Amino acid sequence: MWVAGGPGLGLSEGKRLPGFYDAGCHSGATMLAAGEGDLSLAVIGHCPIGTTEIWSTGLEAVRRRDWSTLTQWPGSYWVLACDSRRQFIAGDLAGLRSVFYAVGPRGLIWSSRAGQIAETLGAGPDLALLTAHVVAGLEHWPTRSVYEGIHQVPAGHGLLVTDGRPALLDVAATAPPRTLDDGAQAVGQALTQAIHDYVAPHDTVSADLSGGLDSSTVVITAVQRRPVRTVTYADKLACAEDVQVARRVAEFTGVEHHVCQGGPLTYHFSHPAPAATDAPTLAAANAGMDAAYLAPVAGMPLHLTGHGGDVVLESSHAAVCDLIAQGHRREAKREVVAWARLRDTAPGPLWKEVHETAAQSRGEALQSTATLLAAGATPPAAKLWSWCRLNAATGWLTPDGRRTVADLLTASAHGNPTAPAGWWDDWASLAFTGAVARNEEPLLAALDVRAAHPFLDNTVVRACLAISPAERRRLGQYKPLLAAARPDLPAWLTGRRSKGSFTPIMLSGLRVNRAALQRLVAKSPLVHAGLVDAAAVSTSLAAAAFGTPGVPLAALHTFLTTCIWLDQHQHAQEIAC
Repeated sequence: MWVAGGPGLGLSEGKRLPGFYDAGCHSGATMLAAGEGDLSLAVIGHCPIGTTEIWSTGLEAVRRRDWSTLTQWPGSYWVLACDSRRQFIAGDLAGLRSVFYAVGPRGLIWSSRAGQIAETLGAGPDLALLTAHVVAGLEHWPTRSVYEGIHQVPAGHGLLVTDGRPALLDVAATAPPRTLDDGAQAVGQALTQAIHDYVAPHDTVSADLSGGLDSSTVVITAVQRRPVRTVTYADKLACAEDVQVARRVAEFTGVEHHVCQGGPLTYHFSHPAPAATDAPTLAAANAGMDAAYLAPVAGMPLHLTGHGGDVVLESSHAAVCDLIAQGHRREAKREVVAWARLRDTAPGPLWKEVHETAAQSRGEALQSTATLLAAGATPPAAKLWSWCRLNAATGWLTPDGRRTVADLLTASAHGNPTAPAGWWDDWASLAFTGAVARNEEPLLAALDVRAAHPFLDNTVVRACLAISPAERRRLGQYKPLLAAARPDLPAWLTGRRSKGSFTPIMLSGLRVNRAALQRLVAKSPLVHAGLVDAAAVSTSLAAAAFGTPGVPLAALHTFLTTCIWLDQHQHAQEIAC
């Protein structure tokens, strides 16, 4: 599904949007539209409201230029609004429905697909930024796409174009911070309604059932309204407890349940991605697994997931820095000590680290990191949380690569120097999660799977993030907000303390496919641009394949899937020529 517009974009497919100059959307997209005089409004995607709401509340908001109101309906959708001088374009809060833009020869062009703009303008991948993503994450450059010169509207924002001039507009509009007890009921209502709204138009739906709290909650809620066909991935490397819980949820709900017993062909990197994506995506490594375990739900009208629950239901240890900044040192220290005891480590050095992090602004932390990186040093890895989580992958950078990433960090430090740690990390994690889901869509579409993510619904995101980061954490509890929000869920589910990972499956994939991955590394544009040292990456890859501890697995996963994407992009360019 896509939406785009602007002079010179060359829309030759899809359907046109009434009232908007040179704008269109995917021919199969659901659209609500209204217009009166020089006012026009279109809502594209999943938005369970009626035409009356669009014509009354919607057009009135356009008339008053109350753009934020247009983003407060339930669902996950794009909204376009315009009057005689202005045009407002926004996706959802999580960035699943994204907006990119650039200035072309004939004026501003925008699209939900950065690649569409890149093709129009002849823009290539931003190799410097892609390198920075590998070693420092995506969160420090929320307004940049992976293509040179093409901008992204960050999560929680819209694009307001006045007389052809673009500006970003904050539309997050979350409520004043609430306690978990005060906000839990609203979260439960929003989540239940979101799931019911997704399944309502269909006779039957499908869903992931991983055994985790999030997907299990979605299944238990969806089956209240419609029959659900569920799928679970299981093999000898998968977490046995997860599979056991998935089977128990299936028995509890009576849903149809398919369990895929994987093997070497479903290990990471064992199967080529079935489609091109708009940006690098970690899911490209899972192509074999997805093709196998999702086969029973191919062709279903809707496939529900628990994607996003980890982000909105709970917060990171950035919340501890918030507690210190707000003067709640006792509560902060209690959490640090508890974390240290669980890992049999001394709390004193850990408290010192957290206290120093809380004393730094974001700008100061990034500038300090950039200075060390440019000088050839590697900042020590934080045990709990830091503003800039560089990892051992900095050892893969060439001297030019170090300077390049350091310059990007410096620019980010100056661009947004201050922010509360918990707030910043909440929105950064939400944007990352939305991007993962967004870039996975073409891969799932190639498998005839239509994914929906209720935890990323606008009303669910707002309800959850209205509860402060520190409140969404509880000592000794895992996702305490879920149990408080949904007391109807069985205690054996909400009482879980952890969730398994796919790391053993990824390591097996690295070992089995090491030779092919070594070749992929050697020909990477990041290597040929002089930013990354292929030998250093290959050493880490070999170490990971043999199970050597200390390898930055997350960065290796990111680097390899980035190489896959760049390889696909280069191949597509060669075909076009």
